[in-house]
Amino acid sequence: MNRISLRFTSLLLLLLMVSACAKDELAPGAGAKDEYADAKRLLGKGEYGTVAMRLDKFSSKYPYSKYTTKAELLRVFAAYKNKEYILSETLATTFIARHPKHRNVDYAKYMLAMTHLRQTGSPSTDTTQTKNAIKIFNQLLNEHPNSDYASRGKKHLQKLYTTLAKHELEVGKYYFDEDLYVAAANRFQTVVEKYQTTSAIEEALYLLAASYAEMGLSKDASQTARLLRHNYPNSSWSDKASSFR
Repeated sequence: MNRISLRFTSLLLLLLMVSACAKDELAPGAGAKDEYADAKRLLGKGEYGTVAMRLDKFSSKYPYSKYTTKAELLRVFAAYKNKEYILSETLATTFIARHPKHRNVDYAKYMLAMTHLRQTGSPSTDTTQTKNAIKIFNQLLNEHPNSDYASRGKKHLQKLYTTLAKHELEVGKYYFDEDLYVAAANRFQTVVEKYQTTSAIEEALYLLAASYAEMGLSKDASQTARLLRHNYPNSSWSDKASSFR
């Protein structure tokens, strides 16, 4: 390639780069409507970090615009999609505190619950985020029962309750293996009383009966075993509980 062709190619590439950058820059003097529309465009392209940065000063720049609260919610979502869950949590909490009667506050509560949900771990880890997610989802259901977001939140609750039930089960099994049967029974009893609709209930009933048996409480062991067999006759845990009579 000769020198003239090389210069032409370099110039063409430079012009293309400038043109591409220009498409991502707002025209001077753009207002709230244009800035919000541009943020939505960038969101659609998956540029979540850029959206959050663009909207960082939106509220202070346009405090009385009808797009201000929309931008605040968009920024919550952008941070969430960018996996900045602590930031998303903070932004959603701030929105709810500032606009408790806003017509889209149900969405803010849903996003707040989802940020907690995404920060939950396995049943063996700390359950603080799981409990926080349950609290906000239930708040959403109670305060906005007809909201579409309440319906979405309800679908997540069963999984969250199961996580808590399995946590109680794991702690109880640890106590059981350490021959701390009273502490173990308390954990299994919690599952039986609070998490009856979860998959952990059958094993919890069996282990509760086993704990009673180890403590010499044969009557309680027998009653718990009968309860297990009555409610879950086809469960493998019911078969194992047949020895508690």
